[in-house]
Amino acid sequence: MAVVGTSTNASAKNMAVFIDADNLNDPTALDHVLLAVRSMADRITYRRAYGRPESLKSIHAVLWRHGVRPVANLIVDKTTTDSALVIDAVEAVCTNDIDIVAICSGDADFVPLAIWLREKGCKVLCYSLANKIFANPDSFYDDVVLLNVVEAKVDVAPEAPLSLSSQPVGVHGVDANAPELQVAKPVPAAIATTAATAPQVKATLVSGPSVKKILSILPELKGKEPMHLSQVAQRLRDGGVLAPNARPILLFRRHPAQFELKPERQPNTVRYRG
Repeated sequence: MAVVGTSTNASAKNMAVFIDADNLNDPTALDHVLLAVRSMADRITYRRAYGRPESLKSIHAVLWRHGVRPVANLIVDKTTTDSALVIDAVEAVCTNDIDIVAICSGDADFVPLAIWLREKGCKVLCYSLANKIFANPDSFYDDVVLLNVVEAKVDVAPEAPLSLSSQPVGVHGVDANAPELQVAKPVPAAIATTAATAPQVKATLVSGPSVKKILSILPELKGKEPMHLSQVAQRLRDGGVLAPNARPILLFRRHPAQFELKPERQPNTVRYRG
């Protein structure tokens, strides 16, 4: 699992970044993403954010900082964010030598775009808030980075005590040999509380063990009989391939051809297809 500062292993000459501001509109998370993609290519040719005016307004400072062009929705009954983003992404790849495309959204509506881009030879990345991602995203993207925004807790600095000093101060008009009372200035509470509330981003790169590794930990699955996910989860954690608080469902959904989850809506068992 990757942590803060996660970046993919992608490297290219030209990159395009398309942001669905109606989906990924947390300024802290978006700033983290735009900082991370800087080192992935020699040049980021396209930097565009699409969304309703209120969505773009909530992240306008981040867009300005990173030189991202905002593209506001047309005022119609249905949002036009997805259509505008898809059209520009297709045009960008068809008219430029783009190696990597980053789609900043957890919306499943961009899956057909991701598939088309991969067929055109592009490496396609997905950046999304962890609570806004659709199921099984890594079946369609080359890399998926999930973002969690957390509040950083910093202890408020106590006020500095008074201190006595007998060192000469040498100020004109004052006896340099006379002792002076010096008062250390306390740290303003406003500064301390500002630092205490600064949010941080934790990023997780969606990746996981191979089918071979899973079967080595769970050889019973080779019998093609369903196993309960609670039992499976504990074995995978003991085997070091599943984080303590992670769910095994996403792991198996990375391999839909090999593993079957039942029932589909709220799975509680897994079966190896063979």
